[in-house]
Amino acid sequence: MQDNLNYQEELMDIYKNPHNKGKLNKPSVSVSKQNPMCGDEIKLDLNIKNGIVEDAKFEGSACSVSVISSSILTDYLIGKKIEEVKKLTKEDLLKLINLNLTTSRVACATLILSALEEGLKNYTKEIVKNYEKRN
Repeated sequence: MQDNLNYQEELMDIYKNPHNKGKLNKPSVSVSKQNPMCGDEIKLDLNIKNGIVEDAKFEGSACSVSVISSSILTDYLIGKKIEEVKKLTKEDLLKLINLNLTTSRVACATLILSALEEGLKNYTKEIVKNYEKRN
């Protein structure tokens, strides 16, 4: 019971003081996503260099579950290789945040993952396009 209480306090602290909140000056990836069911909006910025996420930031207007998930995921992403990040699943993210969520709240928690997936697709397309221009 005490462990659960401590974890709830830790989550409340993350919500009140989220890590990586803000924006990057010249991100390699920048994508905004909205949850039409609840109105949450999250913008994700990534700096990628040599195939590694060097920095990650998020901002937006969102519920506590979206903010907590965004904070935890951006912490997780920093220092990871793109190949590893691309393999991240909804189940992986839900394990990372370790919350007992209703179906509707899972959409809040995974909004940042949706932004990440779209951003990585766009980033990959841009890399291919630039490669094709040079060759």
